[in-house]
Amino acid sequence: MSVLLDVKEYEDPAVKICPNGTEGEIVELGGLLICLPKRPPKKEIFGHKEANAMQVWRRIPMPKELSRIRSMDEWSEMPREFRERFRPYVEEEFRRRREGFWFYNNGAATYITGRHYMMVQWTKMDIGYPYFLSFQRDIFLHLAACEIDPRCIGQLYTKCRRSGYTNMCSSVLVDEATQVKDKLMGIQSKTGKDAQENIFMKKVVFMFRNYPFFFKPIQDGTTNPRMELAFREPSKRITKKNKTSQMGEALNTVINWKNTTNNAYDGEKLHLLYLDEAGKWERPTDIRDAWRIQRTCLIVGRKIVGKAMVGSTVNPMDKGGSQYKDLWRDSNPLERNANGRTRTGLYRLFIPAYESLEGFFDIHGHPVVNDPGLETMGVDKELVTIGAKTYLKNERAALKDDASELNEVTRQFPFTEDEAFRDSIEGSLFNIGKIYEQIQYNDELFPNPIVRGNFAWKNGEKDTEVAFMPDPAGRFRVSWLPPDELRNKKATERGKKVPPNPLVGCGGVDSYDLDATVDGRGSKGALHLYNKFNMEHPSNTFVLEYASRPPLAKIFYEDVLMAAVFYGYPILIENNKYGIARHFEARGYDGYLMNRPDHLKTPNSKVNVKTKGIPSNSQDVIQAHAHAIEAYIHNHVGVNRETGDYGAMYFNKTLEDWIGFKIDDRTKFDLTISAGLALLAAQKSRPKPRATFSEKKFFRKYNVLG
Repeated sequence: MSVLLDVKEYEDPAVKICPNGTEGEIVELGGLLICLPKRPPKKEIFGHKEANAMQVWRRIPMPKELSRIRSMDEWSEMPREFRERFRPYVEEEFRRRREGFWFYNNGAATYITGRHYMMVQWTKMDIGYPYFLSFQRDIFLHLAACEIDPRCIGQLYTKCRRSGYTNMCSSVLVDEATQVKDKLMGIQSKTGKDAQENIFMKKVVFMFRNYPFFFKPIQDGTTNPRMELAFREPSKRITKKNKTSQMGEALNTVINWKNTTNNAYDGEKLHLLYLDEAGKWERPTDIRDAWRIQRTCLIVGRKIVGKAMVGSTVNPMDKGGSQYKDLWRDSNPLERNANGRTRTGLYRLFIPAYESLEGFFDIHGHPVVNDPGLETMGVDKELVTIGAKTYLKNERAALKDDASELNEVTRQFPFTEDEAFRDSIEGSLFNIGKIYEQIQYNDELFPNPIVRGNFAWKNGEKDTEVAFMPDPAGRFRVSWLPPDELRNKKATERGKKVPPNPLVGCGGVDSYDLDATVDGRGSKGALHLYNKFNMEHPSNTFVLEYASRPPLAKIFYEDVLMAAVFYGYPILIENNKYGIARHFEARGYDGYLMNRPDHLKTPNSKVNVKTKGIPSNSQDVIQAHAHAIEAYIHNHVGVNRETGDYGAMYFNKTLEDWIGFKIDDRTKFDLTISAGLALLAAQKSRPKPRATFSEKKFFRKYNVLG
């Protein structure tokens, strides 16, 4: 029976999660289509006789007669009449565990998976039994799809603080380990101590000890193990007095934990693996490298034999966040290889903090996102007076003058994926507090000033006029197009084509010469056009951004050429990228390429020789490049503390590139390179000498108040 269901008008199939193969409502979570089980008749849905407002999740207490039984030994010693009377109850609980559970919740027929049912009904925690929360339902639905999908190796969940994911995964480990044979379940966290004490001992073992007797298999070892929870034939250390079952066949299944190393489970066959706080693993342990090894423990040949649960808040980029971000990027279910798998094999999921914030759920377990119009009772029996989004925005507003704290609160309680992957301000080369201000401002702009599109020669005839054609999938992003009188102007000097509008603006290019790279990724070609200070048009602002890698380098070169002709701007390149210079020369447009600006010449420069572009490896140029971006951010990005106005830097891709920029490893930051070159091209004179940037020593403290 196929678990994949073709859905009309969707390219990808839905994953059917019903154990019996029924088909019901289709939901979308994290880009994954999930087909829920068919809704049963109303009379079979728990709570159908109650009024809508009274329909809530309620844990169903175990019959008192059964609650006194602690082991299968005691059960077997009970009179036959007793066992026959309660056998239907026990069998029904096993059915719910396997098939899931339907209940009415404020008038809505609601399905929860067997895993979810086991957590809210039977998994006791340090705070008692958990509430039903709708966002956790989504996580469990997504996990069920990950488990049943033969293309998937597991779930990758990026979360906010205190969302309960560790409890959920611990519950799943216990649920699975107590019903399958001859399997190994593993746990790793950011440290071995965290894996042992915070997850294995405080959660997994505690949860198992409080399971009802009929879900407890034979156990080996002590009643409070420290290294492994083993469901093998018991040793002499466990006796009948301990109320541990001696009856039946052992499962030979084990839950254990390992220290935080890349190859912790290398060579072992895993059935279920929980990688806790994966966004906080710090070198020498690398979550990206660790996953490459651990995933082999979940695959035999082409067959996936085990699943993983991976979740975390995100550390700063230099403290494990960067590697986790790579893992996240490669786990998009909308991007698959020919085998139908994502690059990592995982399916990612993100839920905004305002939908998962503790203390902001109504009695039905739904998040109170916006301010409630009426008095709302919370699931914890306390009144909820404001919405989670309002609360979090208030917290952010209170920190508006403390860029570092504001950034940390935003990272830990993110509204979006981008916020979850924000970097820490400390140690950044640029003032990323101002950058994040600008990004947030841009995200809320309506209408968005950015238009995507492509440039092309009119009627396909080169060297005539260039036209801009809007296209949602276009390679160019533009925020301003020049008026008609500036477009496609022509100018010559000594019979050579030259840009007619050098006083209005200029551009910078980070080029490449190879059509393809070994890994298929490679650097992108990047272009920025920048308007200088002027009184007629938008000034001191970037007006065009381009970051793409067409299949042929010549396509990129022609893209740059057409943009330069359309705007009439000169372009500054790096002089070690020969391909673009040759293309412009062959097309008769080498006059559009700027010579090395005078202010970037050094005493060693050949002053009498005009060279196209600037050297990319010159320390003077590298320092001037970084200083140019730093100054631009200070003056034109984020909030102006004197006026309260925001900058007009609308290109978020470039802003995000600036956040991660490493001056000692510039090659990965194409947009930063091209933006900096455009700023250098706009300068008229050598800037005053300043302190040298150093990746290792530069920790500038910014006064965000100006």
